[in-house]
Amino acid sequence: MHDKILAVQADEKTKKNALKRNQVYVKSLEKDKTATVTLKTKLDLEVKELDEQLTQGNEVMKSNKQELKSVNAEIAKVEKDLADNVQPAYDTAKTTMVRMANERDEARKQMEGLYAKQGRGKQFRSKKERDTHLRSQIKELSASKDEKESFLNDKRDKLSNLRKTVAAETKDLAAKKKEMTEKSALLEKLQRSVDEKKRERNIMAESRKEQWRSINELSDKVSEAKENSRRALYEMRKSMPRATSQGLDALKNIVAEERLQVGQQYFGLVMENFELVDPKYQTAVEVAAQNSLFHIIVDTDATAARLMKRLEEDRLGRVTFLPLNQLSVEGVRYPESTDVAPLMEQCITFQPSVRLAMEHVFSRKLLARSVDVASTWSTRSNMDAITLDGDLCSRKGALTGGFVDTERSRLRAHLNLRRSEEALGQLELEHAKLKEESTSVDQKVSGVMAEVQKLDAKHANLEHVIGRVEDDYRKLGKTRERHEKQIQQVEEDIPPAETQITSLTSQIERLEEEIGTELSKTLSDEEQDLLDELKATQARLDEEIDEHTSVLEDTTVKRQKLTSLLEDNLIVRRNELTESTSSRSSRRTSSGNAVSQAKLKDDLVQKRQELEEATASAEDVEKRLNEVKEIDQKLRSEIGTIKENLEKLKTSDAQYQKDLQESHEEQEKLLNKVRRGAVMDRLSLLPEF
Repeated sequence: MHDKILAVQADEKTKKNALKRNQVYVKSLEKDKTATVTLKTKLDLEVKELDEQLTQGNEVMKSNKQELKSVNAEIAKVEKDLADNVQPAYDTAKTTMVRMANERDEARKQMEGLYAKQGRGKQFRSKKERDTHLRSQIKELSASKDEKESFLNDKRDKLSNLRKTVAAETKDLAAKKKEMTEKSALLEKLQRSVDEKKRERNIMAESRKEQWRSINELSDKVSEAKENSRRALYEMRKSMPRATSQGLDALKNIVAEERLQVGQQYFGLVMENFELVDPKYQTAVEVAAQNSLFHIIVDTDATAARLMKRLEEDRLGRVTFLPLNQLSVEGVRYPESTDVAPLMEQCITFQPSVRLAMEHVFSRKLLARSVDVASTWSTRSNMDAITLDGDLCSRKGALTGGFVDTERSRLRAHLNLRRSEEALGQLELEHAKLKEESTSVDQKVSGVMAEVQKLDAKHANLEHVIGRVEDDYRKLGKTRERHEKQIQQVEEDIPPAETQITSLTSQIERLEEEIGTELSKTLSDEEQDLLDELKATQARLDEEIDEHTSVLEDTTVKRQKLTSLLEDNLIVRRNELTESTSSRSSRRTSSGNAVSQAKLKDDLVQKRQELEEATASAEDVEKRLNEVKEIDQKLRSEIGTIKENLEKLKTSDAQYQKDLQESHEEQEKLLNKVRRGAVMDRLSLLPEF
């Protein structure tokens, strides 16, 4: 009953320790559950927000595309109207107006020339004086003509340079556009790499969290194993003399300091060098060996002397050594009987290298079937005989027996210590392996994080470069537009200059024709007819110019309206809509229509994946938490059952104690009766006086 109670108490302690570990695990899982639920809720909100943004962005994109289609149609209509109707009418009206103005100016200049010629007849007294004046005018007109020609050449050179500049800018714009396309593709590829690395980082982080959880669980097991090992060592130390315990503790360090080879020079305790064939032989072997279990096996007496000297110098306890080179064991002839067997051959196994030590301890020990057999064969064979229950019949005649507390067994304590140390060593190996794996994962996570940071930096730098290229593209486009307008302006400046040069040439030619002619105060008939014709032409042209001015003004107003509508409104809006629907606008955020749908989609896919992982993780944690709670309930139920059984056992034990006490009392009464009867018998034999 005592053994049963101890076994139940040990089982209860094991269950309680398991319950403590389980409760720690429950708290850890509850924290994990809170974290996973929080993360899941956060990701759920982010997914909904991104989904709303994506939906809104899609609606804006759809609306922008429809509007862009409408704007493009309107632009095409305006451009067609401008190209087919208004611009030709404007060009025709302007050309006609310029032609009529030039003709009128030419007629006026010819009239002024005739009037001047008529006036020179009155102005100058001689032909020579007139010719001198004419040459002076020709010189002035030639200088003005040269100036106009220089101006015209400058304009033509400027026009040529502007056209070359516009051609180069057009080429640069194409190169910039190609560069933007290539860098945008590279940016998208880089974004995919960043997303992939982030997913890899998340997976590794989750794996790392799982490893941390396993390490924490294993750390708890290691702590429990250390506690078990400490208790086993304590039980082991209690089973031996204090001086021996101190000596054995000191020998571990001394052997290392003396650099003795374990297994060749130092073999350790006797009990460490054999194994029981069967646990049922434990009591017999322990009774047979007694304190010899704590003797130390070494190779030579010199080794023993070195160790004893260190123990003595440092006052570290007392230990018995068994030097193999000094042990002398006489040959033993075991009896041939089925009732007894050699204990060393029947009960233990050991390495051949320590056989002398085992023979020194166990060679003259027999395992007997019963006490009577042990008593018979111990005397007959001059050996100690021991039963399985630990009753010892010494070859010298002494009998030792009675109750053996197996819970205080030295061999059991040693076995528990060895098992605890083996379990602790295994757990520490697993713990070290997990720590190493965790460190490796940490390094990988750090590496992935470094790669993500590098990719993010490259991504940001590339975005900056693309933004700069886009700005250059827009500036270059505006510059080209400005140069195209300058070309248009220069082209408009050239014809008037050419007309002025032609007019100056005509004037010079008329003055040159007048040189050398007769000086006259009146015009000739031909010149008078020409003057009348020029007057009529000027009058007619004035009327036509007046009539045509309103036509030119109307076409100019229409052209300005269409040009303003096209350039200041429709094209600007088309550029805005085009930018809002292009992939390049993904790097700019404005009030709705410039939101990057591609980036939103990628973010939404990634967040949904993270949400799925978080949901799966939350479900897994919930499942494990439920399982652990079930284990918790099961352990509590088992502990409750164990307590009930323990109470029953204690009740039975108390009853057995009572019965045993009553038996002892009854036995004492019977013995007293026997003693009184024996006394009375002796008294009856005495002679009467």
